[in-house]
Amino acid sequence: MARTREQNIEKVKSILADSLEHAKPLLKRLHPSDIARILEEISPDSRRKIVRMLPVELASEAISEMDYEANPEEILSTLSPERAAQIIEELDPDDAADLLSQLPSHELRLIMERISEEEEQIITSLMAYDEDTAGGIMTSEVLKLPAFLTKRQAIDAVVEISEEMEDFYAIYIIDDDDKLLGVVPLKRLIQAKPWIKVGELVLENLVKVHHQTDQEKVAKIMKEYNLAALPVVGDEGELLGRVTFDDVIDVFEEESTEDMLKLAGVSEDESLRGGWANAVKSRLPWLLINLCTASTAGFVISRFANTLDQMVIIASFMPIVAGVAGNGATQALAVTIRRIATDGILSRQYLSVITKELLVGFINGVLLGLVVGGIAWSLNANPMLGLVVTLAMIGNLLIAGFAGSAIPLLLQRLGVDPAVASSILMTAFTDILGYTLLLGLGTALLL
Repeated sequence: MARTREQNIEKVKSILADSLEHAKPLLKRLHPSDIARILEEISPDSRRKIVRMLPVELASEAISEMDYEANPEEILSTLSPERAAQIIEELDPDDAADLLSQLPSHELRLIMERISEEEEQIITSLMAYDEDTAGGIMTSEVLKLPAFLTKRQAIDAVVEISEEMEDFYAIYIIDDDDKLLGVVPLKRLIQAKPWIKVGELVLENLVKVHHQTDQEKVAKIMKEYNLAALPVVGDEGELLGRVTFDDVIDVFEEESTEDMLKLAGVSEDESLRGGWANAVKSRLPWLLINLCTASTAGFVISRFANTLDQMVIIASFMPIVAGVAGNGATQALAVTIRRIATDGILSRQYLSVITKELLVGFINGVLLGLVVGGIAWSLNANPMLGLVVTLAMIGNLLIAGFAGSAIPLLLQRLGVDPAVASSILMTAFTDILGYTLLLGLGTALLL
């Protein structure tokens, strides 16, 4: 099935190179996600032509499926305001708000003038929320009913309202002031007696979030409680909208990409499809910091020049000890940041996290130290050199375990994102102390 899909996409792309008109029938048979992929890989002019010739509903679905890194909002800029407005009105309000928020103000105004007043109010209200919060990723389309309706009245209302909604997973019950009272699963409503009021059917322990809740926390809550949708409320408890599972999938992808870029010392502002100037601007500061820490490690080595002159062979083990320790620290760092990001680490758990990584570092250090120490002994026929390398490996992997776990925890404690600076600090920590340990032991035991 996957192979057929790939073949269809490639076939459409090849036909597009020759004739847009001939590709039209094939495009209409593709899934919107497949059309989105094609739009991401072709020229802006071809994008515009395809979107113009597709039915409005299919075009809007395809645009909503495009990767945000492909800048789908640029397609709207190439269309007439009338065509762009038609596409916006077909989109879910949250998707429409996301796209329009990326447009220049004059283009935004031209489109907003051509959509219905009701749609404009909904989209404008969504655009007011911070894009990284529950309000920024929610949709205002919710199936909500007053608590005084009976089951029979509620079902009639659900049938009527659902005609204008793409999908829904639960019914939200509100009071006269639009405040959220609870949620009623559709199955629970269907199974209820005809005369029961829906207010009596609400589930206990309602899970909801405030509109200012960070999107990453929203995703964690939905994962923890296995929710298909999560209601979003305002300052007074009024129901504003809902976050659905497809929005959360996008959040997980966005957050994981952001964390990977941060761990690599790349700013989250750098687009994955961006140009070289943007890449240089975002990466150079971190490389400069790395240059400073590397220079410090070089200074440490220079202080042991006499040791290296008299025992040149010890220099051959410096990259081995430092490299293994660096990998050990990276492992500890990845596990710690992953735990912070997914489950969170309480202050009382700090000691146990660090202790675990120290124990792992010690055991790995002993095992690897014996191996590399044995190699050093056999190469130089000097058991003391083997002892120095073994002790250095043990000590440096202990340092690595401590740095990889303690540094992100300290940064979290200070309110700094651990993914941003941990790797740079960790590398400096392991290199400087690692070289000091190896060369210091060499000076003390071999000279």
